[in-house]
Amino acid sequence: MKNIILSLIVFTIFNQSSFALESKKLKWGDIDVTYIEDSKLPLYNIVVYFADGALSDGRNKGETKLMFDLLKTGTNRFSLKEIADNLEFYGTSAGAKVVHEYSTYNVSGMSKDVIPTMKKICHLFKDAVYPHKELKKAKKAIVSSIKNKLNSHGSLASMAFREINLEGSPFANPVDGKIKSIKRIGSKDLQKKLKYFNETVKKKVYITGPKSVLDVRSVLLNDCGWDNKAMFERKLEAPKGKKKGQVHFVTVPKANQAQVLAGKLLTEGEFEDFENLQVSSHFLGGGFTSVLMKELRSTRGLTYSAYAYAGRQKDYGRSVISTFTKNESVVELLAVLKDILTKYSKEEVSKEELKTVLNSLKGKYIFQFENPSEFINELLFFDHIGLSHDRIYEFTKNIDKMTTEDLKVTIKKIFPVDEIDYVILGDKSLIPTLKKAGYKNLKVHNYKSFL
Repeated sequence: MKNIILSLIVFTIFNQSSFALESKKLKWGDIDVTYIEDSKLPLYNIVVYFADGALSDGRNKGETKLMFDLLKTGTNRFSLKEIADNLEFYGTSAGAKVVHEYSTYNVSGMSKDVIPTMKKICHLFKDAVYPHKELKKAKKAIVSSIKNKLNSHGSLASMAFREINLEGSPFANPVDGKIKSIKRIGSKDLQKKLKYFNETVKKKVYITGPKSVLDVRSVLLNDCGWDNKAMFERKLEAPKGKKKGQVHFVTVPKANQAQVLAGKLLTEGEFEDFENLQVSSHFLGGGFTSVLMKELRSTRGLTYSAYAYAGRQKDYGRSVISTFTKNESVVELLAVLKDILTKYSKEEVSKEELKTVLNSLKGKYIFQFENPSEFINELLFFDHIGLSHDRIYEFTKNIDKMTTEDLKVTIKKIFPVDEIDYVILGDKSLIPTLKKAGYKNLKVHNYKSFL
């Protein structure tokens, strides 16, 4: 009865909340536009998608993100303070997101101010000069932030895991860059990068707000300095995965606990099934009732939290388990983690257990789209990876088709015990303990190599 009631609640929410939103496809010159009408509040949200990202950086890793992040630092007419004051006057929020394969620039504010606001944003894209003084301050802050990763072992472990796990693929380097590459970047580099994105890279526009917001069409087409016929899209061959995983140890001084990450690069044939990846990672580590939390925290007291993720980008996917433990229990945690993955790669769970996971995931998936801005970003992502928007609307129906056999097969595919890499970050005093426990081929790294 409890599951029936939960299913009815989820079904009702699904049909009455975000998914009442309908997107419309428009064509503004050569630019594709996706629009969601939202008149509940006099607000707008505009997201510009650029079909390239940090993979365009070459040796200056971090250049693309720095170029977008410093757009507001000065133009040939306005200083950083004047730009900031103008955007604040209109109550405008503006910023970029850069990943390896693509970039976005998001602008939001009051719908009545969309024209003057977007004229200012377009001026930034057209005439940003990246003043040397502001660039120097920004680079100093970035380098300081990277060095401060030593005080956040979880964040440092994630950086190290990405580089180790994705070694040999184009996606191993951090989007933010490293200390050495950031120091190399100059104002002319950023101007050249901006010119490339303006004139060469394909763009799409995503808009939410009342119909009046669509009056921004002429501004976007004429004032931003964009070549609206630009058609370059970042395309890659799917990377090749590793046949055998390895255990790595990253040394940091005076660590009183060990960060543990495990997972693999998902290659062709492993990352395409969006729904099964969502269910499997939620089952393993998607909340307090997940397998990892119950076994590692509730049953054995080895950690406070454990998280699992499996997802995709356009050309690859990743599976990651992230947790931590006391120094004295790291060997036990690794053994239990391996036992869990082995067990659920071989054994099917009960239909009741699977049903509970599906109901939990339905609610979580739906509520993330209550805000139209969040929903339109999901549409953007689905366009990027080449999936139909129907997969969003039909998510609950699609995951209901998943069987206990599907769950077992997917877990074995995304967390194959012999193919996943383990990265342990902690004090070097743990190395003899791990080797004595059987990890004789442990590969050791100094944390500084990842900064």
